[in-house]
Amino acid sequence: MKIRGAKFADINGISYVHSESWKTTYRGLLADEYLDKITAEGRRGQWIRTFESLNNDKCVFVAEDKNGRIIGFASGGKCRESELDFDGELYAIYILKEHQGRGVGRLLLKSIVRYLKSKEYKSMMTWVLEGNLSILFYQKLGGQIIKDKEIKIGNETVNEVALGWNEMEEIIR
Repeated sequence: MKIRGAKFADINGISYVHSESWKTTYRGLLADEYLDKITAEGRRGQWIRTFESLNNDKCVFVAEDKNGRIIGFASGGKCRESELDFDGELYAIYILKEHQGRGVGRLLLKSIVRYLKSKEYKSMMTWVLEGNLSILFYQKLGGQIIKDKEIKIGNETVNEVALGWNEMEEIIR
């Protein structure tokens, strides 16, 4: 497995991982009708916009299997939550279900942290849908629950939890 910086040519692979991961990660947390409508093509437009607006405050990394197929990705950058006292943010991390539990998430997260540290960010936070088992993953790596809020996804109102790290060192040890 290989972790590397993502490039525009990776958009189709990232879009596929994004759409498939949503279907497996959020099944039982969000309505099936909503999840069943998610497609890689639908996510593609979002990723084109992301890559067109990439700057020094944002990064995207991909994980590839031994055949060069994208099996996961992570993105991060400057914290978008001005009322929270964190300078960096993990925007997203998704891995195909069959590759979860093998250390891919930890490697992707470490790549984001190293990038943020290279930009002199000291702290980081992320938002996670309540009920998502990745909350335990982040807590195991030292993330502390700092806030929650209601958000609307599709026709549902769901709760999202923010986890934060005042020091990112414990993630990359």
